[in-house]
Amino acid sequence: MILNVNKPQGVTSRDAVNAVERLMRPEKCGHAGTLDPIATGVLLICLGKSTRLVPYIHELPKTYRATFLHGVTSDSDDTETELRPVDNAPALDATLITSVLPQFIGEIAQVPPQYSAVWVDGRRAYNRVRGGEEVSLAPRNVHVHSIEVLNVNDETFSLEIECGSGTYIRSIGRDIAQSLGTGAVMTELERTAIGPFSVEHSLTIEEQTKDDLLQFATPPLVALPHFPRIHLTGDALTRTHQGQPLTIDQQQFPLPEIEPPPLMGPTVVLSERPDFIAALNERDELVALLERVKDKYWPRQVFQYRRPKK
Repeated sequence: MILNVNKPQGVTSRDAVNAVERLMRPEKCGHAGTLDPIATGVLLICLGKSTRLVPYIHELPKTYRATFLHGVTSDSDDTETELRPVDNAPALDATLITSVLPQFIGEIAQVPPQYSAVWVDGRRAYNRVRGGEEVSLAPRNVHVHSIEVLNVNDETFSLEIECGSGTYIRSIGRDIAQSLGTGAVMTELERTAIGPFSVEHSLTIEEQTKDDLLQFATPPLVALPHFPRIHLTGDALTRTHQGQPLTIDQQQFPLPEIEPPPLMGPTVVLSERPDFIAALNERDELVALLERVKDKYWPRQVFQYRRPKK
């Protein structure tokens, strides 16, 4: 099962997981996609065997709303470190910002913030910078699906950004401002969606009970809208539960038709694993993730669908 939690500002992602874990014991819990303490919004917390889905959830597009203070820079690209004014910073408006957006959409090379969780020779970049070291981070390829200008005034601009995993929103605001001859630091960040999970349907974990969480939990299949699906019954279902491969032989061992992934909003993202399919039982519950290797489908993750005990 998966919980769509609305993380408040000032709380780490680990703190949010710990709060859920205390209520859900002995169930194992883990989150899919870290939010910095400054950020709010959708944090997916996987329960039990659903923690195995974390790598696949990372493939889903994420949507953010961010506000940036322009005309300044900082070492962290947000307000957590000292702000430095930019000399002769130009005024910004929506037309100017919109004019440079195409260069930041699609597959782009992005330099992470100095204060980031990127590993540098065995240590996080932010730990090295806080220790007084100079860190040079190489650009990384990330995918930005769309950027929309929401608001611009004399001090700030706000954007809605849909992007793939590993994208730093701070860097997008910084780089847009730099392309216009100024600087910008992020002041607010809300993750409004991960794939089909939206902040409008998220749960606040303050003063919740275990029963509340169980009632709100989502079946794991919801997190896989980007996977083709196959419904299994009989011997094929039994073999899958036992971790045995299914031979692709339509004469001796016919398999049901594979269904395409369901559509998922304006951005349709297919799995990065084209040989994987989601196997379901007759109740549309996730049974396993299967990988095709030559003439067989091998169970890579097997799930015994159940709700945690109350």
